[in-house]
Amino acid sequence: MAEKLTLGETSLFELEEEIGEESKEDSFEKFRRELRTMLYAFGDVKNPHEATLDLLYSIMVEYITSVAKIGQSLEPRKKLTLQAIHYMTQRDIRKFDRIRELLTMHEELKKAKKDFENPI
Repeated sequence: MAEKLTLGETSLFELEEEIGEESKEDSFEKFRRELRTMLYAFGDVKNPHEATLDLLYSIMVEYITSVAKIGQSLEPRKKLTLQAIHYMTQRDIRKFDRIRELLTMHEELKKAKKDFENPI
């Protein structure tokens, strides 16, 4: 049974915009939950002040944005690539090793998903 939309009702495009806004809000809240968990793991109280989370969130976003801009400036097409990230972190052994570890884990997960989807 198909229903027709009248001019006063919301369209599908408006619903998509609302969904996009909700997912953006969800990612913001998810990031804040992760920050809260990290603070607790490093010895802070279980429920830190909202001002602390806001400050830490702004510092993290600013840092990630600046690193991404630097990485983009290293590439001729102004696109952030793995080579640019490797170049920027090559002198910081801890970051470089962690990036390599995460990339290896990502490849292993992709392979496992592929093997799971294509059984023998």
